[in-house]
Amino acid sequence: MSPEGWLIGLTDIEDAELGKLKEPPWCFTKTQFGPVEGHVALVETLAALKREFLPDLEVRDEGGYWETRNVAELSRRQAFLKEAIDRLAQGLEQHGLTREAAEDPQILLKRIERVAKQVQHALQRPAEHPPIAFPEDAYTGAPPDLDGTEALWDEMYKHNRRNQERLSRSIEERLNCGEIDDKAFEQAMDDLALEVPGEDSAEEFSGEKWSYDEAESFDESFESEPDKSNSGRSDDQRDPFGAREAHHPLLQRAMDLLHELHTQFKGADASLEPSLRTLFQGAGDAMGGLAQAISEREFDIDDYGLRVVQVKRSLRGLAFARGALFPLRSAVAKEKWDEIYDAVERLEKDVFAELTRIRDEYRSMY
Repeated sequence: MSPEGWLIGLTDIEDAELGKLKEPPWCFTKTQFGPVEGHVALVETLAALKREFLPDLEVRDEGGYWETRNVAELSRRQAFLKEAIDRLAQGLEQHGLTREAAEDPQILLKRIERVAKQVQHALQRPAEHPPIAFPEDAYTGAPPDLDGTEALWDEMYKHNRRNQERLSRSIEERLNCGEIDDKAFEQAMDDLALEVPGEDSAEEFSGEKWSYDEAESFDESFESEPDKSNSGRSDDQRDPFGAREAHHPLLQRAMDLLHELHTQFKGADASLEPSLRTLFQGAGDAMGGLAQAISEREFDIDDYGLRVVQVKRSLRGLAFARGALFPLRSAVAKEKWDEIYDAVERLEKDVFAELTRIRDEYRSMY
């Protein structure tokens, strides 16, 4: 900062000390090779300086965040520029010049122009993940394409998971910028062009308003031993996993596994939190996938795609849960760890067998 109250870049410090600067200089900083959070932090710092000390401060942000506060657009621009730089570097390395040719500015310029055109052409290619579109129902008399249906549902599942991850990152970035929870969620939904469900639709579906504070937490749901008879208990006091109803054996085992994990790892050391998060996410996906895959449905082609993709989700969750157990050896007794690991491994094998059974069942129908 100069005596005049101007921001001074490193290259202008000497001129500022000698009084050679006649007007505020432009300061330049590059954030392209740093995280998005660094760019956001810099812009918000400049905004605070402008409010408190530099009302005439001008900012030109190539990322567009100063003008819009749109983190998604900033991330998109940074990713696009990084890809362009990487591809240009790869092109120049792949199509290098001899030492003599590299010394000729005209030859070097022509080579860079040709490589730049190739990069531009590559960046204009079709989207890596095109929109998912289900074909319109049309009876042709031909057997349904089970492989094609499974592939289509796989892509839909991946699309939903990508949106889920983008939404989570956008919410986290906005919370780090100081936005309140509701505002961060709404803006993150806007970033992904997703519709925020309104209260009217929620009330129409449930008949009454619902809030998180009124719901029974996951931890509280296991505080007492389940009453298998459920006699004398209201619906909201019963087993949170619906123990009053008979479940498919695989689903029941997945529920029991999640219950056991909660019981054994409750109160584990905070340093194990990343592994615990992966463990419970995987076990939750295993149970959720099975719940959707093995429920009674009509036998049609879309049902086949949904069931298969949910069994795959369950398998994927069990694989992650099994991997997450290894860093957690110290959290429980060895015998208990071995017991949990064996339970996950056996369930994983049986879920795979269920996937094979579902495929064979539908193929025998067509």
